[in-house]
Amino acid sequence: MTRRFTHALAALYALIACVLLRCAVVSYQHEALHYAAFFAAAAVAFATAIAHHSYLRDELRFAHAQLDAATRPRAATPVEDGVQAVFAAGWCCDGWAATAGAEHDPEHCTRKDQTL
Repeated sequence: MTRRFTHALAALYALIACVLLRCAVVSYQHEALHYAAFFAAAAVAFATAIAHHSYLRDELRFAHAQLDAATRPRAATPVEDGVQAVFAAGWCCDGWAATAGAEHDPEHCTRKDQTL
């Protein structure tokens, strides 16, 4: 959604700059030099706005990429995966984890199917 809006805004800036250039040419042809200078300066301002808009769009895209990379969870190493698997293998239910194994018989556990 945002990408379409920013491209549409840049296209609108370009269209306005072209219209202002046309106004500057017509004003020059009718020897209204003050109006021609005004319209030409406005067209240059809109052309500058297009370049500035493109720069900001690139900066925003880069900031989104950095934020996405910073918030993505880090992948676990194979060693960490193995340690977690060995640790979780001893748990047969939530009660074992809550009591750290005290007074818990894994053979007669009623919550064996409710693992984490």
